[in-house]
Amino acid sequence: MSLLERLRRVRAEALGLNRRNLDLLQAYNRGPLYAVVDHKQRTKSVLSALGLPVPDTYATCARPNELARFGDEMERLTEFVLKPARGAGGEGVTVVTGREGEAFRTAGGRLLRHRDLVAYAADIIAGAYAISQAHDEALLEYRLRSAPEIEPLSPGGVADIRIVVFRGVPIMAMLRLPTRASGGRANLHSGGIGVGISIASGRTGTAIARGRMLERHPDTGAILGDWPVPHWDTMLSLSARAFLAVPLGYFGIDIVLDARRGPVILEMNARPGLSIQLATRHGLRPVTERVAALERAEELEVEARVALGRELGV
Repeated sequence: MSLLERLRRVRAEALGLNRRNLDLLQAYNRGPLYAVVDHKQRTKSVLSALGLPVPDTYATCARPNELARFGDEMERLTEFVLKPARGAGGEGVTVVTGREGEAFRTAGGRLLRHRDLVAYAADIIAGAYAISQAHDEALLEYRLRSAPEIEPLSPGGVADIRIVVFRGVPIMAMLRLPTRASGGRANLHSGGIGVGISIASGRTGTAIARGRMLERHPDTGAILGDWPVPHWDTMLSLSARAFLAVPLGYFGIDIVLDARRGPVILEMNARPGLSIQLATRHGLRPVTERVAALERAEELEVEARVALGRELGV
């Protein structure tokens, strides 16, 4: 099939924003669960209660009178991630990779003083990066690092694997890679790369960045296609098990292959974006329609839902 024919097929089968909202989010996502998924610490709590791997939280800060204690926790650490509990799209996240004297060195190479980070935490709790621009909480957590197997594809940042799950069945996936242009962030809207992953085989396929197809990583020259994602079976199992903790009918889950801990769930998303369709070169409509037609899919055991994903997913 030619590229033009594939693009035409994707356009015909693509799931649009309105259809996603009406047919999937409104039909399958219960309102109270949004409050869990939209708060990263609550999400981690319910996932870890089921024994699912998540980044450790060192400290939280919800009020201005807690900033001094929060700053003391930072001083005890060499590396960490400072992030908003209610942020979205990677906004408001600062990754500290080490210390130079009394200064903190970020993933982007900046040197920040202790008071800079405390002021940044104050901005977070004031709601500067929250989805609703309302009061937020600052989180201090374990810094994830890309495993050696994936490091050539993720220079200067951490790659993650986004898996879309419908009725507890993993149906579509992509590898999200950071670039110099994205400032070390794996988000596609920031200039990161999306690489489709076959649900059945766990091997990468086509890649896209800023609307252009890629064969190699622009910074390292690494080939992006036909790469076997390590621990793929585990990642599919984690995505299906996450449904037991947060039973949203339709969600995205982001998993990092960490250098020390292996697959770790970074976060869940109750409103996953639709650019995954461009990365995989497949529309979401046919697969969601097939899974929607199944009887009691949610009641199946984890292994059965993973098997269904391999059979029906893209």
